[in-house]
Amino acid sequence: MARNRSRSERANVEGDGLWPIAMLRIAMELKRPGAPDLGQIIDGVVERLGIEQVQFEKYLADRLGVLRAEAKNGCSP
Repeated sequence: MARNRSRSERANVEGDGLWPIAMLRIAMELKRPGAPDLGQIIDGVVERLGIEQVQFEKYLADRLGVLRAEAKNGCSP
């Protein structure tokens, strides 16, 4: 029952739903010409979406290799 969840549990569930969206936004930003470095992109997306930074970084840790590869491939014309 969602009504009985604590505020932090609701935030984790809501954040978890936004995390794949954040990943997509990060990947899209990496493709832009003159994109900032990966760390700046991640910080900006997290801030814009209002995601809990620490929780998202844990989620992202398993997927960071894919983003780094995308950053290398996406920066070349």
